[in-house]
Amino acid sequence: MQSFFSLIDYLSTVPLAERPAIEKLIWNTFGVERAVLTLDMSQFSLTVRRSGILHYLGMVRRMHVLTEPVVRANNGEVIKYVADNMLAVFADTGDAVAAAVAINRALQAAPAPAGAEPISVSIGIDFGRFILVPGQDCYGDPVNVSYKLGEDLARPGEILVSAAARERLGDTSGHALEEQRVFVSGLELVTYSVQYQE
Repeated sequence: MQSFFSLIDYLSTVPLAERPAIEKLIWNTFGVERAVLTLDMSQFSLTVRRSGILHYLGMVRRMHVLTEPVVRANNGEVIKYVADNMLAVFADTGDAVAAAVAINRALQAAPAPAGAEPISVSIGIDFGRFILVPGQDCYGDPVNVSYKLGEDLARPGEILVSAAARERLGDTSGHALEEQRVFVSGLELVTYSVQYQE
């Protein structure tokens, strides 16, 4: 992470004429083209108010334990957990969708401890070119779109796929995709809801 931020710091100090070369170096070093998956746990405020923050932190920890092996089993990498969110990347969009479906099914099937409710999540998936600092963080439009889909638009249990991810997916997901047009943060987005529940 230090080498990445050193380059970002350096970029802000060089003359304008030299910036394209530094930007190219950053993209060549850290740029990737992949699927990015964002997961957000549902009903944070309600659960904390009703049961307290420690109860909710226990739910967050259960989510971590249940999701990380599913991501790995579907050829993905968890980049980070922040509070009740997860950010993961996949070389293949089909693997990202398979992981999202498997995560929802694993959370539904997992026995909850006494007095704890089942964990429900919303998931967004986009595909494109972005900056990946391995094992640390991601930056770029596909990351932002996946967060918008997962945090702002998807309902509990829903998986939303962007138009770019849908294009990469083709007909390989094995699930019907329901098109939706949505507006968020001044953007009109075409999204697809993965119909996986049986």
